[in-house]
Amino acid sequence: MSAAQPPDNSREYPANRLPFPGNLDALKIISLPMRRYGILLILGLFLAFIAFQARTGIFRLKHSGEPANKYMRQMMENPQLSEADAAIMREKYGTAHLNPSGLRYLERNPGTGAPPPLGAKVTVDYDAYLLDGTKIDSSRDKGAHLDFRIGTGGVIKGMDEAVAMMKKGEKRTLIIPWWLAYGEESKGPIPARGTLVFEVELLDYH
Repeated sequence: MSAAQPPDNSREYPANRLPFPGNLDALKIISLPMRRYGILLILGLFLAFIAFQARTGIFRLKHSGEPANKYMRQMMENPQLSEADAAIMREKYGTAHLNPSGLRYLERNPGTGAPPPLGAKVTVDYDAYLLDGTKIDSSRDKGAHLDFRIGTGGVIKGMDEAVAMMKKGEKRTLIIPWWLAYGEESKGPIPARGTLVFEVELLDYH
């Protein structure tokens, strides 16, 4: 007896037909726009997520100590004076030169030569005041000049920036905003976010 042969289904399902009812061309026509709409939907959701993340920073993990919201970060990166300080500045120092950093200065006496280069050791005399005119420090009162090197962080940023632009013998009034001075923290008689005024003379550098 010969072994049983498997049924031949080739007559029921020809090679050029699907083994279920329907028209292949019709399915292709329907599925093509569905795929397009699906891709557009996924792309739209992805772009919406990116916009949400950029605005809120809700999933931002790197530098977790910084504000997540980009608008808050921009405010911190572009600090502002208080309304009271801004009013005093307009009244007393309205003609001062303004640097991009926020440093303001008035030239009192021109110097000679070129400004000190980066890393040069400078010698200055200064009187320091709060914005309301309260005197808080003075090298002249101490009878000792101030020496520091340009660009090395030896003094507050506003002083470093200003002296780097001065010439030997030059005198300037510097109005240094709090973000170029001692920042958010108080220091002795200097309040938090305290704007400072310096009367500075560049005596020498080498």
